[in-house]
Amino acid sequence: MSIMRINVSLPQATYQALTEEVESRGRSRFISEAINNALTKRRNRRLAVEYSEAGQEIKRLNADLEGTIADGID
Repeated sequence: MSIMRINVSLPQATYQALTEEVESRGRSRFISEAINNALTKRRNRRLAVEYSEAGQEIKRLNADLEGTIADGID
């Protein structure tokens, strides 16, 4: 895995909390894990919405097809 170096700006209170909770040598890993967790949650929320929309579309299509199936034509 290649590593990219970036600069970020944080509110002072956030930086202070970070420095109090995480040792200097572990901050990059902590921030990387936090970003990955946030991205995973975001993707999961988006997928949940997409799956729900797909489910609604399937229900709509099934309802439309019920009329065709129920008309007795084989």
